[in-house]
Amino acid sequence: MAVAPQDVLVELSWGSCGQLCAALLSSEGERIGEPGLFHPDDEDLEALLSPESDDFALTDLSDTVLSASVRRHITDRMARLPEGLRLRLRVRLCTEPRGPVRLAALPLERIRVPEAHRADANGPWQDWAEHGCLTQGVPKTPLCEHPRISLVREVVPQAAMPSAVVDGLGDVVVVADAAAVRGDITTRDGTRHVTGPGLLAYGSGDRDRIVEVLAGSRFRARPVEPAPADADAVRHGLAGGPLAFYFGGHHVDGGLVVARAPGSTKAHWLDGDTLARWLVHERVPLAVLMACDSASSASGDEGRHEAALAERLALAGVPYVVAVDGRVRDGQAAEFSDRFFRALVKGHDVDVAVLEGARAFAGGDARPVLFTSRAGAPLRLGTPAPRETSSLPSVAHRVPATAVDRLDERFRVCLKAEFCLREGPFLAVLADPSGGDLVDLLNRTEQDLWRTRADQETLDGERVLWCAYDSPRNLPDLTAESLRMKLSPVYEPGRPLGLVVRRPSSFPGRLDWVHDIREMRRLLPGLRGVVVQVHGGSPAATRHRARDIAGELGADEYLVRAPEHPDSAGPEQFGPALRDALESCGPRHAAALPAGLPDASAVVAHLNEAGSAWDDLPGGEAAVLRAVRAVRPDVGDELLRAHAAERTDPARWASLSATEGDDTATRRWLHDARRAGRLPFPEAFRGVVLTPTMVDTVVLALLHTGLHTEDVFRAWLEEQQPSDAVVAAAKVAARGEHAVRAADLASPEHAVALDRAGLLSGPDFTELDPRGQRLGSWTLLTRLPLTTSRMAWVLARSPARRALVGLGTGAAPSAVADYELLDELHEFRRALRPSLHTPPEAAWG
Repeated sequence: MAVAPQDVLVELSWGSCGQLCAALLSSEGERIGEPGLFHPDDEDLEALLSPESDDFALTDLSDTVLSASVRRHITDRMARLPEGLRLRLRVRLCTEPRGPVRLAALPLERIRVPEAHRADANGPWQDWAEHGCLTQGVPKTPLCEHPRISLVREVVPQAAMPSAVVDGLGDVVVVADAAAVRGDITTRDGTRHVTGPGLLAYGSGDRDRIVEVLAGSRFRARPVEPAPADADAVRHGLAGGPLAFYFGGHHVDGGLVVARAPGSTKAHWLDGDTLARWLVHERVPLAVLMACDSASSASGDEGRHEAALAERLALAGVPYVVAVDGRVRDGQAAEFSDRFFRALVKGHDVDVAVLEGARAFAGGDARPVLFTSRAGAPLRLGTPAPRETSSLPSVAHRVPATAVDRLDERFRVCLKAEFCLREGPFLAVLADPSGGDLVDLLNRTEQDLWRTRADQETLDGERVLWCAYDSPRNLPDLTAESLRMKLSPVYEPGRPLGLVVRRPSSFPGRLDWVHDIREMRRLLPGLRGVVVQVHGGSPAATRHRARDIAGELGADEYLVRAPEHPDSAGPEQFGPALRDALESCGPRHAAALPAGLPDASAVVAHLNEAGSAWDDLPGGEAAVLRAVRAVRPDVGDELLRAHAAERTDPARWASLSATEGDDTATRRWLHDARRAGRLPFPEAFRGVVLTPTMVDTVVLALLHTGLHTEDVFRAWLEEQQPSDAVVAAAKVAARGEHAVRAADLASPEHAVALDRAGLLSGPDFTELDPRGQRLGSWTLLTRLPLTTSRMAWVLARSPARRALVGLGTGAAPSAVADYELLDELHEFRRALRPSLHTPPEAAWG
């Protein structure tokens, strides 16, 4: 248990004889000093639970919870507290043994402390630490009103929510306004009447304030429409797991009062336990209930032992619950929400945000209360990554497991679509040298998918949750207990689960992966996708280990996350960097060049004068350039730039060939050649074999760079006979801007060519082919970034159609009399996963 320096932790419990015990705890959970003890009688309890608690009862409570040990500790912390920071008093509420009243019902916020903001050596804090609340001449203030002390009530939940969820998986704040409802409702305690607008500020004051405050921030407001919100609309709004849920309205008998039907003002009771299940199921870290008495225990003898709604939500596992003890008056809800969310936007912790919002209740009897189920943990709500960054690392390439792999843009995929659109079990191997947070990427995508399902009213089952399993060096004997301990607290038995098995490339290979994956599926009911993420080490080592694991699993292919090539001008010391890169490729590579060449131009000048230094190596000059670029992208890119502009023909073909299949590199090569006035006509490379892949890559790059009206483009198109798909793309470009039509998406190859040529900037394929009848549309689905509109497009297809194309859970018919349907099934599945072209071994270089 980690306790921050400004935290003071007090454990509150009932003794066996009905005495209240408050003990100061160390960061290790050990008791410090003598605990405070208080044995309240019925009259004391009645006074404490009354909104107008008398001073004598509050004094006894204050000096118990803040015993001499606690007071000295607080005074010492206050004396050393840096300017701008707050002291956080965490009061842990023990549920056992049961006392005369629930601990959460005690008015802890009204405990009194000195008004002074700092603790001087001989000031009021020292007097208070020595003598307690009875100290004369020391102005005191309720704890909830002190500007430098926050109060947090800790409870032990039935199940803790994973830290990854709390620390910033989402960025949406769902705002539900149900303040305008009225009429009779049926609760667990009988029939109640809700009078409608009264004490609460109506209209949509708090909702509008939240939308305004969050506009342009790292959070997004999502109001529940229509208002007043009904139960189904609240459930729908929580789909996908937002970061926070805000409710403005009424609280009655441990539940919220919502609309009976969408937009209706007739009241309906939403049970608090139902709301708790929704929040925990969707893993919502923060619930804010601006509803009267939502943090107050029920009145009467039974109410003393019944948890208030806010405490019930925290006990169920909601990490942070903010609610109101007392009646919310006119305008307070709007002002609280404004101050509270402004503090969160500024990056303050939840307790500090509550302290800021509490100013809205100054002078009144009501006060905001904060519960947490994260004992001892930071109260930061997380800093969600900018929304656009979650799509940046999702590009990968499919490569065959039977050959030395070279990335080919024809087989680019979007990892989010590749892993999250599949509804049935699957297995994949990913080579990822960077070792990025794949689990975070996939969980964010699953949230968006679930939200899209909710928008289409197709919620069925549960949202898939991805978690990481750090593979040991040698795979152990797997047991249900060992797996669940590794995955705790994320894993929930029976819930749909995706597993990212993280495996360092330096760990040994030749393990029984087939057995272990089979065991994982047996021991983890609900396990769908398994992705073996090989990470760390050089790109070559990572890809080599990933290929080995794919082979051990019997897979025909694996995935390689796209490397990021820097655009900076080469290394500061080009010569030594080049020599190191060549040495790593092999001694003969380095020996073929003289030492002391200062830059890429000098290297190319040497090659022009002496002829190719690498002709006698396997694959020749093109293979060396490709190998250097794989080891040192910055050095390799510098060589390609100089080669494109300065190398003599036909040897210049080597650097163009080194970019084969890499559209970005080819476009950069053409840009450098054009700046030098040396755009490559095919006749310059006579006597050199121009592979079909290279021809297609060059023609598509010329299209993408806007050179399709130049003579060089016509020469490549007419003399080199590119593929039919590339020719079709050229015809589309000739039509003019945004000329792609639905018919152009007839085949996967045509769709890929259009994408590589940069011709898809007009209407999206989801608009051109709304019913999903074109094969190319399905290819683009797994190739392009997975936006919410594309999610909606695929989810709008029937489950049978999704199953036919290989995305759904249904199995293909074992016997189909309609052979045309069988052909269609094969074509659509091929569109989703085009066959990998594996060239002869020698052609890979």
